[in-house]
Amino acid sequence: MYRASHDRAEDDNSGNARLSRRALLGVAGAAGMAALAGRSVPGVSAQGRTGQPETVPIYPAPETWTASPHTEISFRGVTEEDLGGVVVVGDFSGGHSGVLKAHADGNGVSFIPDARFEPGEVVTVRADIPLGSGPGGTHTFGVARPAMIVPAPSGYDADNPEEPPQEFRSRPDLRPPYMHITRSTGATADGYIFLTTNVPNGQRGLMILDNDGQLIWFSPPRVETEALYDLRVQEYQGQPVLTWSEAASPVGYGFGHFVIADASYTRIADVQVGNGYTGGDVHEFLLTPRGTALVIIYHPIEWDASPIGGSRYASVLDNIVQEVEVETGRVLFEWHSLDHVRIEETYRSLAADRGRSFDYFHMNSVEEVPDGNLIISARHTFAIYKIDRSTNEVIWRLNGTASDFEMGEGAEFAWQHDARIHPNGELTLFDNAESDQERDAFAYSRGAVLELDETAMTATLVREYIHPTRILSTSQANMQVLPNGNVFIGWGSAPVFSEFTFDGELIFNGRFPRGANSYRAYRFPWVGRPADPPDIAVERQLDGTTTVHASWNGATEVAGWQALAGSTPESMEVVSDVVPRSGFETEIPVDASSDWYSAQALDAAGTVIGTAIAVQPDS
Repeated sequence: MYRASHDRAEDDNSGNARLSRRALLGVAGAAGMAALAGRSVPGVSAQGRTGQPETVPIYPAPETWTASPHTEISFRGVTEEDLGGVVVVGDFSGGHSGVLKAHADGNGVSFIPDARFEPGEVVTVRADIPLGSGPGGTHTFGVARPAMIVPAPSGYDADNPEEPPQEFRSRPDLRPPYMHITRSTGATADGYIFLTTNVPNGQRGLMILDNDGQLIWFSPPRVETEALYDLRVQEYQGQPVLTWSEAASPVGYGFGHFVIADASYTRIADVQVGNGYTGGDVHEFLLTPRGTALVIIYHPIEWDASPIGGSRYASVLDNIVQEVEVETGRVLFEWHSLDHVRIEETYRSLAADRGRSFDYFHMNSVEEVPDGNLIISARHTFAIYKIDRSTNEVIWRLNGTASDFEMGEGAEFAWQHDARIHPNGELTLFDNAESDQERDAFAYSRGAVLELDETAMTATLVREYIHPTRILSTSQANMQVLPNGNVFIGWGSAPVFSEFTFDGELIFNGRFPRGANSYRAYRFPWVGRPADPPDIAVERQLDGTTTVHASWNGATEVAGWQALAGSTPESMEVVSDVVPRSGFETEIPVDASSDWYSAQALDAAGTVIGTAIAVQPDS
């Protein structure tokens, strides 16, 4: 603190000195910033930094030099009473007032400053109990200098797809693409197929399908330019829920928020990232049993790219993991790639991102493993990282330029996605293999299962899942291990989704229209009971016959339909036989000629489970 005050006084006497120091704080990297702040950084290397855990777990964590100017300061394992008086001082911005907010789990508290911190400064935090290894038990962190954000496309034409979409008389607002099932043996795991459709010049949306490719649920974005990603089933507060992300998406990543919806498709939570970042990235939204979520953030900041031939003041994407409370939005944990993974580990060329922030890391999955630590996948370093939750340090790297594992035959991978550790200790991932078809005409992607020996530090290929047509997915994709041992693969940029047996036999395959794709694809059991009633449209033909077109978007328990008719909406009677459900929309022929019509949805036992609002026929 005294060193920082002295530096500031010197800077005030010399404008050039101040500008120089602030520039260095923004771009010199962890070692340079720590030195300027009067601190040492032991062992900055490809293997990560060494150091002792702080007395109190705090985020921004020790050795963080990339914090947001709008960051809150999160103290875990303590209460407001434990902390006593909290003093927060920026070496440029001075003292900060703020409020303390308890975490919903009762295991921590956050200091919410009233004003932002100054980009490029070092912040010192002290309380009535020791917080860190600084003088008097102080804790310090550095604040990044944000760089320009690349804007997302502002226009999207959803009315002219290359292939005609599906059309429904009862739901003319829905125009989803047709899905073609090219293989189905009947030996698949239980459940429906979950996709997010990205169709050239077509209607994008969240989609649930049955094994015949028939639509169960489709939900377009609320704003036409909004992109939707990663629809899946998770558990929240002991109940199955749907989750997805809604975002503006520039190039390969996004700035958005995350949605949780219950079995009635009602939104029960909209989750935003913390600490003032523009928005969460679309790659991951993973709920934990604690009522929190793990999310990814892409944050452009000024950083030193000279080690790979770039500018010392380059715009580089810092990749951030946050754990946020769904209930309060408080940040319980935060990790920054630029503080722990050197820019030299990248396989990405500076030229590939000319005109926008350099995407050196490209994190695309994060999950918590049984020991409480984190596994993350970084596409542009060809590496999987295990992160120590208590220290933020990298425990090990798998693959890439600085692998801690000896990679066995066939175990190496490139441009990968979706790294997951399973109860038996195996690690699965989707190996994209290549990011550009033109570079290798013979490259193909695969799902890979690796056995990791963390004692001998070896990685062995156990199984792999390769499509018979040798599909190459140059971006996106995932690999899901199903409860019965089967494997479900969404092929990302390739318009295909598949299911394999444990031994690698292709037993199910579906295709999007040409040019379309889904970031990920899954299979999950799901019971949907929509809050909205069924929809109908009634057509009366010139010959006097009437047809009721009935649908119920998202309902999974409909087995059949029957029509109702009457002279008023209050005097309706059944006027048709029960017609078995036939796809998303079912036609019910009616002999009676009436002023008003409705329809009832019946389950497999013949029980009425939904009734449409009565309407008058269209001629």
